Amino acid sequence: MTHDASILYARATEADIPAVVDLCMLVEAQHEAYWPLRWQRREGLREGYAHWLSRRLADARMLIAVAREVGTSAEPVVGALLATIEKEIPIYTYGEYALVQDMAVRETHRRRGIAQRLLADAAVWARGQGVNQLRLMVAAQNPTGRAAFEKAGFLPTYQEMVLPL
Repeated sequence: MTHDASILYARATEADIPAVVDLCMLVEAQHEAYWPLRWQRREGLREGYAHWLSRRLADARMLIAVAREVGTSAEPVVGALLATIEKEIPIYTYGEYALVQDMAVRETHRRRGIAQRLLADAAVWARGQGVNQLRLMVAAQNPTGRAAFEKAGFLPTYQEMVLPL
């Protein structure tokens, strides 16, 4: 993978939050298209994301990472990743793990290594938090996402199953 000098990777700032929320809403729309029973977007979701992210910007146990296009002003944030440190249930030998909550790259900037770099940065952050796993969920209907995550070194483990009631 070649380094794209036109992309800058950093922790998000307060000014980045609206663009990060926009990317998160793209993820939510994709999830809703896959399975509306589980992922129906509710009223106030955009505002809820903005509030949650703004509160957690300085939280060492949450990573809000962005990829910015250098030298442009229209949409400088072209990718984002949200990860948190989560408590594991007490039957396992470790107590915590890192979880990628959301990740998105604008369609105009895909296939440039942005997702791979965001995931690699998240892995470095997670190791720095003292955890031994970075986890995520990917929809069965998203083969492109699955391929990107496998390319980054993620291994398939379990398949989530849901019984609609």
